[in-house]
Amino acid sequence: MRIAEPLRLPCGATLPNRLAKGAMTEGLATANGVPTPALDRLYRCWSEGGAGMHLTGNVIIDRDHLERPGNVIIDRPPSADMKAALASWAKAGTVAGNHLWMQISHAGRQTQAIVNKTPKAPSAVPLGLPGGQFGMPVPLTDGEIKDLIQRFAIAAAAWLGFCAGQFALVAGR
Repeated sequence: MRIAEPLRLPCGATLPNRLAKGAMTEGLATANGVPTPALDRLYRCWSEGGAGMHLTGNVIIDRDHLERPGNVIIDRPPSADMKAALASWAKAGTVAGNHLWMQISHAGRQTQAIVNKTPKAPSAVPLGLPGGQFGMPVPLTDGEIKDLIQRFAIAAAAWLGFCAGQFALVAGR
């Protein structure tokens, strides 16, 4: 196999080549989680770099559980401004004909304490890292889990609305 050859995935998507940019945290959204022109410029550069597929950084489904400040947030049906910003990001990130897949996330216990001192997570087990930069997690209730499922669906629908089947979706944490 050659790296420059297209790659057909089991989901039916065909990537133009076998190069991919992994998900990274960019921190380039507004304080309200809206993609910015700086995020567009970054993804345009990556698109023009030639990889056939790019995974976005964390797109958070609950603004109280950011992976870091500056994450894109889709936690409700998007406003007109958010729709325009998402469409601009999707267009910039695919300018060279590559795929752009969104990593949809809830940071859970990996929420920094500066964002939320008591983040919601599957259990009350704290992240085992020194330094105390992460909050002490509180277990999710059944109702909160159902709410998170709905939020993942809202974010997925919002993104796929701009992608018209050209891109796939990657669920995160």
